[in-house]
Amino acid sequence: MEETANLSLPYIMPSQAQKHVTHNEALRMLDAIVQLSVVDRDRASPPAEPSDGQRHIVGDDAVDAWEGRESQVAAWQDGGWTFLSPRTGWLAWVAGEQALLAWDGSTWLSVGAQPMADSLEMLGVGTMADAENPFAARLNAALWTARYDAEGGNGDLRYVLNKEMPAGMLSVTMQTGWSGRAEIGLLGDDHLGIKVSPDGETWTQAMRVDAASGNMRVKSISVGTDSADGHFMTLLDDTGANMLVDLYANGNTGLRSTRYSDNANGPIQAMRKARGTLAAPAAVQSGDLMGSVIFNYYTGATFNTSARIDGRCVASSPSGGDGESRIEFAVAPASSGAASEIMRLDHAAGLSMFGANPVIDANRHHRLRPYTVAGLPSASPAGQLVYVSNGSANRRLAVSDGSSWRFPDGAVVS
Repeated sequence: MEETANLSLPYIMPSQAQKHVTHNEALRMLDAIVQLSVVDRDRASPPAEPSDGQRHIVGDDAVDAWEGRESQVAAWQDGGWTFLSPRTGWLAWVAGEQALLAWDGSTWLSVGAQPMADSLEMLGVGTMADAENPFAARLNAALWTARYDAEGGNGDLRYVLNKEMPAGMLSVTMQTGWSGRAEIGLLGDDHLGIKVSPDGETWTQAMRVDAASGNMRVKSISVGTDSADGHFMTLLDDTGANMLVDLYANGNTGLRSTRYSDNANGPIQAMRKARGTLAAPAAVQSGDLMGSVIFNYYTGATFNTSARIDGRCVASSPSGGDGESRIEFAVAPASSGAASEIMRLDHAAGLSMFGANPVIDANRHHRLRPYTVAGLPSASPAGQLVYVSNGSANRRLAVSDGSSWRFPDGAVVS
């Protein structure tokens, strides 16, 4: 052997002349290798004026005198560059970074405080990772916090999950004893969904939020508990926007209110109307619709209104002391797709039919529709009652017998 096994230092051979040359070469190599401290590790070309003994780890894509010497130790000795190929386990101190490196046989790795963890294929924290779960953690608490502005961040924290295609799955699954109980995410589409399961096998979609409209569908909603009050409220503070509560089912649908109390009060369903906005409400005006109950039917293409019950303000100047109002009933007649008013109730006129035509007034007096003799309608069917306003004898009642209108004395109206 002509050199040492570990550092490749040259031996002085018995027959060698000028043995001091070999000895000095070994000393120079020892001087470059022992207590190895380099200036930097990312330089691609030699410095212009290196000092004697100055060392570098040659960076990538080296040029000039360092070409082809990437990752080797370059030492400036006796006016020239000496290159040393690192052996596995060599340590080097990088003065420019205040970092300790170790050669693992193929690359220089940081040793100690902050090792690089790029492009890891697996990572286990407190447990073993595997091919199915390349990142695994077994712990009792985890903390994610934003880097503050004073620390060079912006104070925000955003956790991003991404999937390749809409039909894929992107979810967070919650389990008990390794059996799924809840899953939230983009579950096979691009809409936010929540699924739940009692056993990890049978799953029910509890909620779905449409990605385009923001509309939310839920399986059911329970507000409150056996020992606490329940209050369900929705608020839409957006002028011009509409708020709807829709119930869809292939079977029965309904709204049910049940009250249990030791008094005479029952459940309440209230409709309230105000002008203005949520932030600045204003009084209603005469003629404003305060609420409607609408009955629709399906035509085969759309839903039309067949009946309606309206609550309307009729006070000339609505105020806390004047809330005059009326209830209007409307239904669709034959061969019509729109509901029209047939009856109204108010304190001033009582019961009116087909508009402002009182039938029973506030004094409980019946009012018959007036006709002139010439304007009488058909006498069929029998049993109709009208008021004849210009009869030959006097203004009085008339009744139809199926063919003629007659006064109470039996005479034909004339």
